[in-house]
Amino acid sequence: MTETIAFRCSASEKARLEAEARRARRPLAELLRERLPLVRSGHRKVVPEADPDLLVALSRIGANLNQIARALNAARKLEVYDRLDTLAIAASLVAIERQLDGLREDGRS
Repeated sequence: MTETIAFRCSASEKARLEAEARRARRPLAELLRERLPLVRSGHRKVVPEADPDLLVALSRIGANLNQIARALNAARKLEVYDRLDTLAIAASLVAIERQLDGLREDGRS
């Protein structure tokens, strides 16, 4: 069963909404449903496609972060912070930061 709700808006508001829906490649009704916070739609959200190379790069960065977190947690549990190679940890974090900066730059081009 389909119901219709009509509402008034200015011509410029309508044009902006329609343009936004076109840019998002989604029906205007779907865009409006999403914008109305009290309405829960049974429709699935459109998930944008992601570049497979980007996903691989992010996965590698996540694995690096997990390794660092595990090492820090183990050191905390064993109370051996003084034995941590803080220079190696800092170098790893700088490398991750550079990888993220590279991905951000790639995403802008």
